[in-house]
Amino acid sequence: MNGKRSRAARATWLVTVLALASVTVGCRDTGGGGGSAPEPGKSAGASKAPGKGKGKGKESAKPSPTASKKPTKPGKGGSGALTCDQLRNAPLQTSSFRFPDAPDGTVAFTDGRWEGDGVVIELQPQCGIGDMTGDSAEDAVAAVKVTAGGTGKFYGLVTWRNDAGSPVPVAAASLGDRTPVVSVDVSSPAPRQATVVYLTRGDDEPSAVVTIRRSAVYRVTEPTLTELHHSDTPYTP
Repeated sequence: MNGKRSRAARATWLVTVLALASVTVGCRDTGGGGGSAPEPGKSAGASKAPGKGKGKGKESAKPSPTASKKPTKPGKGGSGALTCDQLRNAPLQTSSFRFPDAPDGTVAFTDGRWEGDGVVIELQPQCGIGDMTGDSAEDAVAAVKVTAGGTGKFYGLVTWRNDAGSPVPVAAASLGDRTPVVSVDVSSPAPRQATVVYLTRGDDEPSAVVTIRRSAVYRVTEPTLTELHHSDTPYTP
């Protein structure tokens, strides 16, 4: 009787040991390969945020210094405006354009001057910038003086069209002998006219004097600058 009880006690003890061993093995397998279980709310594979701590993480890419720059807008008519300084080395007479009072052949300024066949042509400082030809590009209008020997000094006006930023002569007008220009002003985009102030005289007065201050308005009608109207005031030197 006592032997049976002893065997039963040993059997119970063995079952208890085996059960405890099974529970222990199960706990060790939790968390994957013997690692400790992750804390609640944290992913087992999560890494530290980049950029925290010296030398840890990678800085975000910085944009190129020019990436945010807007493209340069072209000037009117696809090019920038002409400048009065450009005219100092611009063509004045070409195979397709004739300037009054100039000799035959090609004429181009070098530092504002041309000389040939006993004729001297000089660009004058009076100049205006604005659209004269109706293509939205800003052209140039300036005064020119032609000296051909003797006492004659013939003044004229020239319009240079803005051809992709280069000055091309397209229209001109003669103002006469010894009629110095005072100012040139271009009104644009409308009505595309040049107001020119110059000194002149009456039809019956000698060329050696100037008695009239004339303000004349011109419009381009290639190959000429056509006077639309003018007004006069007395002038005393």
